[in-house]
Amino acid sequence: MFDLLYASSAAGQWSGFPFGPGLAGGWLLVICKFLFIGLVLALIIGILRWAFGPGGFFRDEELDREAEVERRNRREARMVLDQRLARGEISPEDYTKRKKTLEE
Repeated sequence: MFDLLYASSAAGQWSGFPFGPGLAGGWLLVICKFLFIGLVLALIIGILRWAFGPGGFFRDEELDREAEVERRNRREARMVLDQRLARGEISPEDYTKRKKTLEE
C-alpha cells in the first residue's frame, strides 16, 4: 500500500516536466517539445559524425584509405569507359548500362 502512495505522489511531481501527458499546454508547447527532441538528436548525431565520421578523431585511418582506393578505382574505370565510347568500341546504350553498373 505504501508503494502505491509513493508512486502516485512521484507521478504528480513529474507529470508536467518536461514532457507532460498529451496536449497539456496546447499545440505550441507540443511543437516546441518535438523541436527540442529533434535538436537534441541532431546534436548527438553531429557529435558522433564529428568524432567518428570521415577524418574524425576516433576513426580508423584504414577506413579512409580503403575509401580513397575505391574512389580512385571507380574514377579510373569511368575514364576507361569514356575512352571506349569515344573510340566507338561500345554503343551509347552499352555505355549507359556499364556506367550505371559502376555507380552502384
